[in-house]
Amino acid sequence: MTAQTMMKGFLLVLLLYFLYIVVTAVVLFYFLKEKEEDRPIKHISAYMGEKESTVDRVLLLEDGYESGLARMRMIQEAQHSIDIAYYAFGKGKSSELILGALFEAADRGVKVRILLDGISHGLRGRLSSVRYALASHENIELRYYETFKPFKPWTWHNRLHDKIITTDGKLGIIGGRNIADKYLANNPPKNYVYDRDVLIFNAKQEKDSVIVEMKDYIHELWIHPYTSKVFADLSKRQKEKGKRVRNTLLNQYSKAIQNNADFVNPAIDWSKSTTPTKKVSFIHNPIERFNKHPFVWRSLVDIAANANKSVLIQSPYIVPADAMKEYVPKNMDSKADWTILTNSVTSTPNVIAFSSYLALRDSIVESGARLYEYSKLYSLHGKSAVYDQRLSAVGSFNLDSRSAFLNTESIVIIDGEEFAAQLIGAIESKISDSTLVADNKRYIEPPEDQKKEKSFFKATFLNALSKITVYWKRFI
Repeated sequence: MTAQTMMKGFLLVLLLYFLYIVVTAVVLFYFLKEKEEDRPIKHISAYMGEKESTVDRVLLLEDGYESGLARMRMIQEAQHSIDIAYYAFGKGKSSELILGALFEAADRGVKVRILLDGISHGLRGRLSSVRYALASHENIELRYYETFKPFKPWTWHNRLHDKIITTDGKLGIIGGRNIADKYLANNPPKNYVYDRDVLIFNAKQEKDSVIVEMKDYIHELWIHPYTSKVFADLSKRQKEKGKRVRNTLLNQYSKAIQNNADFVNPAIDWSKSTTPTKKVSFIHNPIERFNKHPFVWRSLVDIAANANKSVLIQSPYIVPADAMKEYVPKNMDSKADWTILTNSVTSTPNVIAFSSYLALRDSIVESGARLYEYSKLYSLHGKSAVYDQRLSAVGSFNLDSRSAFLNTESIVIIDGEEFAAQLIGAIESKISDSTLVADNKRYIEPPEDQKKEKSFFKATFLNALSKITVYWKRFI
């Protein structure tokens, strides 16, 4: 067999594999209908509390550094269990100190479970040996949800996008932040994002707390057939690597404690810093492959359809694909005043998602919503909504098809005027640094000085890209 024949054979195999990917990871999803969901969609009244206050108190974590401090304090206070379900761990000093705190907690007997996305987990490069350190500790378990399977391309879309941590059934954080300096650093790196979390405090560890539901959800993901152990058995070399990394992280953490570094010495009084609520509800997407029933999307749409006064939304990516519009009820043209905030050409770090947004932006404008695009330093990554200045939604859900049909996603719905006012203030502070793009079903021409600020080349590229990505909106 000649080299030329071998090359032709290799190229043929490569072409067949590519066609296999296109059919099973793209075409198949256009033919498969979303599965029916056995959980009923609740009416807006189901998220409203009947009592003056419930067992759960909440704290809006708007500042990234303070959000990191809250996570650190939770880990340091944990006595029995720490459950983590995150899309990814990223690079940075904050990640290393949080890992050091987790090892310290495990050394004193706390059971730690860490579940990460099987493709985007981030434990590579400088953090690759952290896997060995975590997997070799007797009180730590590390698992991945839906690892990369080259001959099952349909599984590539089934990503774990949740960001949840709970400790002892007493404290929980849910929102849009992963663990990395780009989310938590006090001195923001170039790729820093403005994100948002909410901390939930169950002072007496009551069983009717929403934290119990969050913990149960993590357990459901943990034991699911799609989830696998990272290392069933470590080699001697891997154990030694893990030990070195563990000691390095513990020493770094201990040194920070001795030097009274702010990040590892958070002074937080949960009772004083949190706000009472009437009710906190937890909802999540089904745990399944292919096109999921859009449970979170349908729930949010139903709440919005029943809003009487106002709907305020912030999402880093907005891609209103036709499949999502099918679940929008006809009575959505209500009397509520709609305001939407997202990224702009200058702020977005996700060119694929933003180009799809540009392709579909007319449909948002035609809805009559007041549309703002954030136009200052860094980018927006928080995902939130406020309905009638009373119900607030905070979680991992983006307004796109990927969050609606493909990813695991989770959010909390908080009933409480005080928290809603705080969240409205946080969103409005970003709106003050944004450009009004459209209102009352028409585009607004930006001032001349704002036109000059836009990146001409980036805008041109994104508009050109939008002509292509519009055909892939189901996967964005």
